[in-house]
Amino acid sequence: MNRLRLLSERSLEGAAETLATVLGHSVRLAVSEVGVVPLRDLVQVGEGADGVVGGARFEIAGEGSGQMMIVFPLPTLARMFQALLGRSWEGSALGPAEQSAVQEVGNIVVSSFLNGVSNLLHKQLLPTPPQFQFGSMRDLVGEIMAALGPPMQTALVVQAVFQDEGGQVLGRFFVVPKLPELEAILGASEPRGEGEA
Repeated sequence: MNRLRLLSERSLEGAAETLATVLGHSVRLAVSEVGVVPLRDLVQVGEGADGVVGGARFEIAGEGSGQMMIVFPLPTLARMFQALLGRSWEGSALGPAEQSAVQEVGNIVVSSFLNGVSNLLHKQLLPTPPQFQFGSMRDLVGEIMAALGPPMQTALVVQAVFQDEGGQVLGRFFVVPKLPELEAILGASEPRGEGEA
């Protein structure tokens, strides 16, 4: 768990710097939790099970597999659209431009994160194209559980929070790797002792 936390923290540093440049204000990505949890418990964070959020979902491809999701509460979405699109948003339906902006922000964070992990582990980990998400946390977590398959009732989860200079939580980032693949990746990256093949 400590090794995974360290890898996650290092990988998110670059993502935060890139995202801050795009949004035009300071952003901090802080790892808040690394652990094995029931996937259903993800609905209790942030806006709660029924709170509406928007974001993007990705699959991990290459030498690993799993799911990643970035979600933002509605006030953060409004700030994001103002910064990226130059116009206000009052919480109405999201058109193609707004959906594209959410996917672009998600792609920046996820690509930077996986690039960092890939470089540290010397493994190729790639994100699939983002799938736009909008709805309750309950529904979005249900989609992740369905994508991972019936056996994945619990999973190793890396959760990070987006914060601005005032410490306000702007959004959340979840990495849910499939455990066998993760163990293989981390095990292969451990230093070998003398005389080992």
